[in-house]
Amino acid sequence: MSHDNIKDHVKTYRNVFFGLMFLTFLTVAVSYIHFEMIWLGVFVGLLVASIKGYLVAANFMHLNNEKKMIHQILILSIPFLIMLFAIPIMWKADLVTSESSPLWDEMGSKKTDEGHH
Repeated sequence: MSHDNIKDHVKTYRNVFFGLMFLTFLTVAVSYIHFEMIWLGVFVGLLVASIKGYLVAANFMHLNNEKKMIHQILILSIPFLIMLFAIPIMWKADLVTSESSPLWDEMGSKKTDEGHH
């Protein structure tokens, strides 16, 4: 490993450190903002966290230099993340535990219309 190569790595790590520090300060600043819509606050928080996660994964885990298969697997994890967020929402809406749910069976609409739910 050459001396110039080490300087490049140190420069990259220093830039990532400053980026993570800025994003951490941004996270703290955004936490004091009152959003009228809860989903907007969650979106902003997840956006900042995603950028910080990308910086860590790309530079410290060296995923920038990996093959495309790793990127495809990471992209495949997004639907599973969405599913994990959807489960509590469905649970709160009683779509999971009800005896007849219009989400899972076609008979649910008949039973709820008749008042047997």
